[in-house]
Order: sequence, then C-alpha cells, then structure tokens
Amino acid sequence: MVKRLPLTRLLSVFGAERSRIEATIQSRMKAAEATDVMQDTWLKLAQRGAEGAIDDPAAFVRSVARNTALDYLRKDRRRRSIDAEIRELLFDTEDELSPERILIGREAADMLAAAIDALPEQTRRVFLMNRFEGKTHREIASELRISDSTVYYHIRRALEHLSGMRQHLPD
Repeated sequence: MVKRLPLTRLLSVFGAERSRIEATIQSRMKAAEATDVMQDTWLKLAQRGAEGAIDDPAAFVRSVARNTALDYLRKDRRRRSIDAEIRELLFDTEDELSPERILIGREAADMLAAAIDALPEQTRRVFLMNRFEGKTHREIASELRISDSTVYYHIRRALEHLSGMRQHLPD
C-alpha cells in the first residue's frame, strides 16, 4: 500500500518553505505578481490533496511553485503580445516618430515660419504677441497703443493667411 501524505502536512511544508519560495519568485517578477503566484500555488496544493506518495514534500512544493510561476509568466507574455497586436490594430502607428516624419515636421515648421515672416510687420507682431507670448487682446492693444478691434483685425488677417498656406504643407 502506498503511503499518503496528509494534506495538512503538505500545506505545513508550504508554510515552512514560503519565504524562500516567495523570494525566488520575486526575483523573476513584481511583488504583486509573486503574491498571486503564491496564492495559486497554495490552491494547487490544496486541490492536489494527498493523492499518491510524495517522497520529498519540500521539493514537491517548490516544484509546484516554480511551475505555477512559469505558467503565470507564459500567460503574461501571451497577454502582452495580444495587447500589442490590439494596440497596432486600434491606433495609427503613423504617429510614431520616424526620420521621415521628423523631416516632414521640420519642413512644415520652416514653411510656417516663412509664412509668418511674410506677414506685414504690424500683423506679424500682433500675431506673435498673442499666439506665442500668450498676451490678451487688451494687453496687446495697451502695449502697442492700438484699439482692441485693430488687434482682432491683425490676428484674423494672420490666421486667414496661415490657413491659406495650410493646403501647401507636407502630409
């Protein structure tokens, strides 16, 4: 007759080996994940019960923990792979910075700078004060000694000029 190891003995061995097993598992994954693996290990041991003979209970417990950790890592790797595929499908990867995208951006910035430089001096000055320095219409009017409606006119004129050149920007 095969000697059976009582479940309480198997779980007490798990308790005795717990800190060493957990330290080993934490060296391979985050602490929260290691805690999940330890719980799963305990559940597997509890489900196993006292089936069959176990010659070295400590080695058996470590083996169950190691296999549980490997299963967890495999599932996590598979989950991350699936998540990456979903991200590729859902999100446009053209937004990633490539040398070509950087060059296109630089060309567009150069064209924008040239378009701003082509504005009449007063219009350019008002536009830059508003859009790049963050000044309000009232602040600009006060500083340049012009009316609020003149500030509005210059900004509108600049925006119309820039919107006209937008169709010439590289994609």
